[in-house]
Amino acid sequence: MISFEAAKQRYAKKLSASQKSGLALNYVTASQPRFDFEQAKLQALLGVNWHNNMIRAVASLISKGMSEAEIHQEMAQWTLPGYSQADTYKDVQVALNGALKKGFAPNSEKTLPEKPPLLQHISDIRLEASKYLVSGLLEEQSLAQLFGDPGSGKSFLAIDIACAVGSGKDFHSFPTKKATVVYVAGEGRKGIIRRVHAWSKFHGVDLADITLFVSRTAIGINAGHNLEDFKKELRNLPEPYDRPGLIVIDTLARNFGNGDENDTKDMTAFIAEVDKLSDEFSCATLLVHHAGHGDKNRGRGSSALKGALDTEYKISKSEDRLSMSCTKMKDDDEPPDMGFYLIPVDLGNDEVGSPISSAALEYRGKFSPESSRLTKSEWFAVKTFKEAANEEGEATLDLNPVQLTLDVWKKYYFKRATHEKHDSKRKAFDRVRQSLQAKGWLHVEDDVYTLTPRTFGQSMDNSN
Repeated sequence: MISFEAAKQRYAKKLSASQKSGLALNYVTASQPRFDFEQAKLQALLGVNWHNNMIRAVASLISKGMSEAEIHQEMAQWTLPGYSQADTYKDVQVALNGALKKGFAPNSEKTLPEKPPLLQHISDIRLEASKYLVSGLLEEQSLAQLFGDPGSGKSFLAIDIACAVGSGKDFHSFPTKKATVVYVAGEGRKGIIRRVHAWSKFHGVDLADITLFVSRTAIGINAGHNLEDFKKELRNLPEPYDRPGLIVIDTLARNFGNGDENDTKDMTAFIAEVDKLSDEFSCATLLVHHAGHGDKNRGRGSSALKGALDTEYKISKSEDRLSMSCTKMKDDDEPPDMGFYLIPVDLGNDEVGSPISSAALEYRGKFSPESSRLTKSEWFAVKTFKEAANEEGEATLDLNPVQLTLDVWKKYYFKRATHEKHDSKRKAFDRVRQSLQAKGWLHVEDDVYTLTPRTFGQSMDNSN
C-alpha cells in the first residue's frame, strides 16, 4: 500500500497533465456535460469537491448496473485522511439511496425511452430496401435458422457466419456488415472455441479483431432462470463494444428452457422471448436446430417455428463436404445453394504438448447433383489411376495434371481388382472408364488419359 501523500502527489500529476491537455473535469459547465469518472476520482482524492464528485460517481456506477456491494467496494477507495471507511460508507449509502429514487438504475422506468405509438399511418412509414448482416443471406433484425442432422456441420456454418460478421470479413464472397456477435454455446463449448481459432488462423484474422463473445453455459430462453442475467450482460458489454447485432443460439434444444419444443404453446412462448431479445437490442437472431426425426427437410418440433422464421437453411454433409440450401426466404429471392469443404487446421499444442486441431470451411460453389458423384467402383478406378501416376507418371514442377496411357492405367487397375475372372475385370474397367469420362473426371486424346482436377461439382478424394 502506498501512503496517502504519495497517492496524492501521483493524482496531482495526472490532474495537471489532464488540465494542460484541456481535459480537466468541469462537471457543472455546459461546455463539458459528460461525466468523467476518473477525473472526478482525481479531484476527490485531492480534496476538491469530494461530496459532489462522490454523488455523481455513485449515480454513474448505478446507471451501469453495478450492485450496491460493488459500488461500496469501489467507493471505499475514495476515503480521505481523517475519515474512516465507515464514514465513507455512510455518505455513499445516502448518495446511493438518492440516486435510486431519482431513477438512475438501468431498469428504472425513467431511463427507458418513450415507446412509439402502436399505430402508424402508412404514409408516415418510410419505404426501405432490405438491410443485411450478410448480403442476400441474413437480414438485420431478423429471425433465421440453420437446421440439420447431428454431425451435419450446422455449427461450423454458424461459427463461420458469426466470425465473418464479427470481423467484417466477407462470408465466402458475400459482403457483411460488421457487428458485435454473441454466441450462446449450449453444447460443445470447447469445440466451438477450437473452431473459432481455426477460422481465425485459416482466414488470417486476429482474434482480437473479431467482436465475438461466447457464453459459458446455455441460457433458458423459455422461462429460464438465467435469461435476465443474460440480458443484463448484453446491456453492459464492455467498451468499446456495441450492443449485439447478432445473437447465435446453438442449439435451440439446449437453450429452450422449460417446456416441450413439440408443443405449439411452448414453442410460441420461446419465439416470443426471442422476439423480445431482438426488439430490445435491434439485432438478428440465428437459431441452430436439429432436423426433424421423420422429415429431414424441416426443423424438429412444432411447425410454429417455421412460420415465425424470416430465413431458413438446411445443412447437410457427405464425407468432408457440406451443403447449405435455402428452404425459406420471406422477403427476398432465395440465394443459390452453397457447397463447402472441411479443411483441417493445425492449432499447435497445448501446455502439455498434446496436439490441437480443428477445421475451417472452404467455399466451393454449388455442388453437382447426386448423379454426378462418384460410386465406390469409380473411386477405386481413380485411386488406381493416381497410384499408377505416382509410380510411373513423369514428375512435373507445375500443377498440370499427370497423364497416362490406357495400358499403364489398366495394368494397375487389374492388379488391384478383386474380380475372379480376367474378363470380369476388363468389363468393370471399361464401365468405370466410360462413366468417369461422362462425369467429366477423365479427358482422353490420342489414347492418353488425363485425370481432371477436382472442381466445384466433385467430391474430395479422401485418399489424398
